[in-house]
Amino acid sequence: MSKDTEVNVVIWSGGWDSTLVLDRLCSANPDRLVWAHSINWDMLAHEKVTKEKVARKNYLKYAKAKGYNISHRTITVSADMGGQALGYAQGLAWISFMIPYLPMNSIVHLGYYNADGFWEYEDKFNKYVKAAGKIGEKKIELKYPLRYMSKCDIIEEVKSRHIPMSCIWTCENPKGKKIIHACGKCRPCRKLKTAEYESSLNKAVRG
Repeated sequence: MSKDTEVNVVIWSGGWDSTLVLDRLCSANPDRLVWAHSINWDMLAHEKVTKEKVARKNYLKYAKAKGYNISHRTITVSADMGGQALGYAQGLAWISFMIPYLPMNSIVHLGYYNADGFWEYEDKFNKYVKAAGKIGEKKIELKYPLRYMSKCDIIEEVKSRHIPMSCIWTCENPKGKKIIHACGKCRPCRKLKTAEYESSLNKAVRG
């Protein structure tokens, strides 16, 4: 297949990392179609699923106004996947559900960054995806564009791109019913606070 038949696919949750990956691809070539695949995990907190949906919806409105060309698909997983999770269960689940929906010649972009535990399993993950792609008669290339970036780097780039904060959601355990807000205590919230503090220090040093 030629390069023209390759399709860029972003595994997109609506968080800082995957949204940055999606925005980079779209802004680099606004006329070229980018596929964005998301999963609604019904087994997770309802408030989290709701806020992720809202964040993605807001980004798609923003992207449309920017003239970006995005084809978005959402896959809903309602089964309880609460069994024993060894290895890197999140990555395995994401790609396993996504593979049947991928175009035949896909470049799949994932938002793992340098501090993620994913890298311990990268080699096994890549081999699994290659094998699974063969079963579906698909050619799949994996890319990790944030591999050498810190969370601070990611936050600073997202803000420099002027992506509205209404397009981003990261908290795993949101609070509230009528007005849902981040808990401030879960692991993603703590990482975000640390990265934002580091970013503020960087700004102070730069003057």
